[in-house]
Amino acid sequence: MYITSYPLSPSFRRVIVLGLGFVLTHSFLPVRLAAQAGPRTIEIAAADDMKYDKTTIEAKPGEQIRIHLTPKGTMPKIAMSHNVVVLKRGTDAAAFVAAGVSARPTDFIAPEKKAQVIAATPLAGNGESVEITFKVPAVAGSYPYVCTFPGHFVAGMKGTLVVKK
Repeated sequence: MYITSYPLSPSFRRVIVLGLGFVLTHSFLPVRLAAQAGPRTIEIAAADDMKYDKTTIEAKPGEQIRIHLTPKGTMPKIAMSHNVVVLKRGTDAAAFVAAGVSARPTDFIAPEKKAQVIAATPLAGNGESVEITFKVPAVAGSYPYVCTFPGHFVAGMKGTLVVKK
């Protein structure tokens, strides 16, 4: 049995290497760009003490952000659930929360106050996680965010989305 090899000319090898490099570069480039193009994720944890671990989120006008909420505690969901509701600038957060105290079917957001909401996660119990992706308002300023589960806002479960250039 004879094994022979045919040496390729240097110019032919160059064409093969350049062609392979082009294919690989253009095959992986869209994946790399897609990974960078997504919204920025803000991780928030909440516990049985009825507090968010982040009370300030800074963002740029028009930026896409994702808020990912993870409740961490021991109480059952029926007794201790959390959400994040971002409200429009100038909204009276205490009045908003008070109006929804009996609105369990809508995660304690009063239907008549829905127009004051920019973004809202569903309620989540301990061991669950929820998220919401939204576009930050174009107008700079402070936007409150709250937990609407009864008693949580009064206990201090609130924060501020600060929009600035």
